[in-house]
Amino acid sequence: MNFAELIKDTGAYKTVSGDKRAGRLSHAYLVFSQDGFLKEYLKVLAKIIVCDKAEPCGQCRACRLIDAENYPDAVFYPKKEGAVLSEDVADLIEKSYLKPVEGDKKIFIISGGETMSPSAQNKLLKTLEEPPAGVHILIGAANEFSVLPTVRSRAKILRIPAFPAEKLMAALSGECTDGERLKRAVSCGDGTAARALELYSDEGLKRAEELAEDMLFNMLSSRDVLKYSALIAAEGGELEEFLSVLETKLRDALLNKEGCKELCMLGGGKEYPGFNEASYIYALERINEARERKKYNGGGAMLTDWLLLAILEGKHKWQRY
Repeated sequence: MNFAELIKDTGAYKTVSGDKRAGRLSHAYLVFSQDGFLKEYLKVLAKIIVCDKAEPCGQCRACRLIDAENYPDAVFYPKKEGAVLSEDVADLIEKSYLKPVEGDKKIFIISGGETMSPSAQNKLLKTLEEPPAGVHILIGAANEFSVLPTVRSRAKILRIPAFPAEKLMAALSGECTDGERLKRAVSCGDGTAARALELYSDEGLKRAEELAEDMLFNMLSSRDVLKYSALIAAEGGELEEFLSVLETKLRDALLNKEGCKELCMLGGGKEYPGFNEASYIYALERINEARERKKYNGGGAMLTDWLLLAILEGKHKWQRY
């Protein structure tokens, strides 16, 4: 996958590229993204810093060795799989005073920054504030709540947001050769490349789509709620997966009803009996509410029962308007 091409339009890429062109690279960048490929995106940013070209070429020695994590002037953390430890930070501080081997810059790349303990982060503060000349530190984290304000204040904050569907489709099409399957995975994902690849490999996603469609066509009474809740549980997949498929189906149906069929992702935006625009919107709102409830109470049959019953009640309620 061409990770550089994937993030080229993001603010993170443009900021580091612009800083390099202006000759004012920051000594520390703090990059937030929930994508499982965050480490690969950090490598792209590191290549922007060290590559001789205006944009990372991907072919020179520095670019190739950073990809392989073998470039002598780029050090990756954590050293062992798992959390970033205090000894990793101690190693970074010690090595930051060593002169670069091949160029005039030394890069330190920390992925999983959200796993750093407060004590490890505090240990890093002085180096973040007053690093040796030529040192650049890239810290990647899934969220900012676990990163101390004192760390955030000493680094330039960058964000890699969710990617548009067409961008993910283009980036993943080389290794995901089944176009329809890829489209389903992207449309039911969360806008990250890692999740799209995970769903592409998930054999249960097609079954979840078929079950969601059957439910939208045939769930007509409270008795059907219990039936479909049991079927969802019997599939044994994650509730989030079913919610994503259901959300996409409803969103496509709403787009179709509003005359925007070309924007539909799954099945061209079918019409479901008893639904109108208001009940589609109501159902989508209940799915978002179900996700919030899931954060605090977990999934399970009770949440599924509640959601399906809410969708059914909303359908009947909005038929009167």
